[in-house]
Amino acid sequence: MRESQKMRNRSVVLIVALAGISVFVPSAAAQTASSTADISGVWLGDGVGNNRNLLLQAAPMQPWVKAKFNAKGVAIDPDPFLADCEPLSVPRVLLSNTPIKFVQTPGEVIAIYERNHDVREIYTDGRDHPKDMDPSWWGHSVGKWDGNTFVVDTVGFNDQTWLDYSGLPHTDALHVIERYTRVDHDTMRLDLTIDDPKAYTMPFTVKRMFKLKSWNIGEDICSIPSEKHFEQGISGPATAPGK
Repeated sequence: MRESQKMRNRSVVLIVALAGISVFVPSAAAQTASSTADISGVWLGDGVGNNRNLLLQAAPMQPWVKAKFNAKGVAIDPDPFLADCEPLSVPRVLLSNTPIKFVQTPGEVIAIYERNHDVREIYTDGRDHPKDMDPSWWGHSVGKWDGNTFVVDTVGFNDQTWLDYSGLPHTDALHVIERYTRVDHDTMRLDLTIDDPKAYTMPFTVKRMFKLKSWNIGEDICSIPSEKHFEQGISGPATAPGK
């Protein structure tokens, strides 16, 4: 009898204790957000070649840009990467048909591009762009999460690169916004916005899809022998006068 009373007392204590505990069970939406706020891994863009016309079809050129593009372009002016091993930079490297590896850390996301094995730091620690920046090949990138979308804001470019593989130029006023949204585990969408008021009449946006790959990043290095091979086998014959 006494044992039964003790058991009842213990049950009452347990019920009272549990009443004061809040158990958090995340909603389906919260679980989805948690699982997709991550772009880590190796990704390869869709499409064939180097998406040569992706930006070209959307770019609202100012007259001087249109004149420069029509006068030069890739067909006449050799690819600077192959001729001089210059960095592709963004947005052009994002149009390449070589993979990108994203590594997430608490203070930054690191992008490793197979193309020339370039590395780019995207700061996520809340910092702003520096007030006085010297123009650089890759500019200065800061990132933040907007729900499940990773937003990258980059400024501070020099004017030595092209926007794409078709030969679209830009100025040091270039401002690039990348919005990466993981649609599902193996699919990621990039909404790429270009804003260069010195070269284009308004900002414009294009989309590219990426697929997650179980790969390692390789080395696609532009070296001095590569330059010589390009000059002897491609650039020189293409510019030689006809016989």
